[in-house]
Amino acid sequence: MKQTIGFDHVTLCVDNLEAAEFLFVKILGFEVIWSANDVGSNTSSMDTVVVQRGAAKIALMQGQDKAGRSQINRFIEKYGQGVQHVALEVDNIEDVCREWEAHGVKFSGSVKEGRDGFGPLKQRFTYPLFPNSGLFIELTQRQHGEETAKTFVRSTVESLYKDIEREQASGVEKTIIDYDTPSIPGQKEKKPLKKAS
Repeated sequence: MKQTIGFDHVTLCVDNLEAAEFLFVKILGFEVIWSANDVGSNTSSMDTVVVQRGAAKIALMQGQDKAGRSQINRFIEKYGQGVQHVALEVDNIEDVCREWEAHGVKFSGSVKEGRDGFGPLKQRFTYPLFPNSGLFIELTQRQHGEETAKTFVRSTVESLYKDIEREQASGVEKTIIDYDTPSIPGQKEKKPLKKAS
């Protein structure tokens, strides 16, 4: 089994990116390590700022509505401002994905690959962890031989954003595993309905 190295970052959906950045940088002592505007598609997008203090990285995201509602704004409307996903850094993302998929884990898209100024970066999102929960997991691989990605890559972030946008457009809510399966602890096998006589 491949190892999880640790938490890579936490991502927060916010109503006011400028105020959130001020909070983390001017009050909490973080520094901005990466930012991008209008990340997404012609339908909707987001502005994002990533801040870091020590080993702790936090991505802040504010939605931008265009032809449609931004997934970030949808998240805030349904769950309020706060944590959208947590990213785990792994040593081999493909191996971890195969291992998880063998156990029934479902992902919202394929592995995304890019490169920051320091090295290759690979990322992938799961579906939400629980029914009626917006919280999901991101897998991130930063270490590739002697190279280590330290920040983020616009193309991978945009591709991940589009995966979620596409899933929301389908109108079908999915979860990381099938909770209706009787093998999940606490789940009862559904009995067929009796026909009225």
